[in-house]
Amino acid sequence: MYYYLFTIQYDGTDFCGWAKQKNQSTIQGELESAISRVARNSIFRIVGASKTDSGVHAQDQKAWVELNFKPNVQGFLNALNRSLPLGIKILNVKEIAKDFRVRNCKEKTYEYKINLGENNVFENRYYFSPNNKLDLFKLKEALNIFIGTYDFYNFSGLKIEEKELIETKRTINSIETNLEKDIFTITFKAKGFIRYQIRMIVGASIAYSLNKINFKKIENVLNMREEKMPFIANPEGLILKKIDY
Repeated sequence: MYYYLFTIQYDGTDFCGWAKQKNQSTIQGELESAISRVARNSIFRIVGASKTDSGVHAQDQKAWVELNFKPNVQGFLNALNRSLPLGIKILNVKEIAKDFRVRNCKEKTYEYKINLGENNVFENRYYFSPNNKLDLFKLKEALNIFIGTYDFYNFSGLKIEEKELIETKRTINSIETNLEKDIFTITFKAKGFIRYQIRMIVGASIAYSLNKINFKKIENVLNMREEKMPFIANPEGLILKKIDY
């Protein structure tokens, strides 16, 4: 068997996330279909570094790929890209050792973008556009509380029975913000995130900036003194920016 690291970018709007699902178009599913068309009767496996949600984008997704044949890498890459649907592109294919662990990265970087200006029909897929004016000072104040190590179960899409199977204690290394030309960018860095974690953090922070909840509420929920809140930010503003090994 032969092993490769794929670097992939995609517009997640038209796909139901990374992970393969029955009767749904997903990034992993489309990659598997492309390999099956390009290399008929081949045997292969794909493992993604990050299971992005439905509608979420990626600039630097990674995938570990096991093949039962050794391809001409450049020709294989070109053929796969011709076979993939609009919105998915493999940027690079690199041969790796069998024991490379694609999910064991040093750090993942995600960005969440908020458009504070007028809507642009050609860019709406990549920003969240709020209906009301946000208090950016309060938004940043709320985001800062999430830096560090916490049990993030209340800021995840996990059900209680999943808590026994998935580690919910995580460390967010940094959360930085930047405002440029009406685009407010929130950058998250951590070794790994749980399902919906970033979107629920952003959703709660936006709710606080709109005076829908108070700061104590966020503290209590984060520290497991109260139950989950219903706030979750739209997926279109979120992009997997980079994975470092």
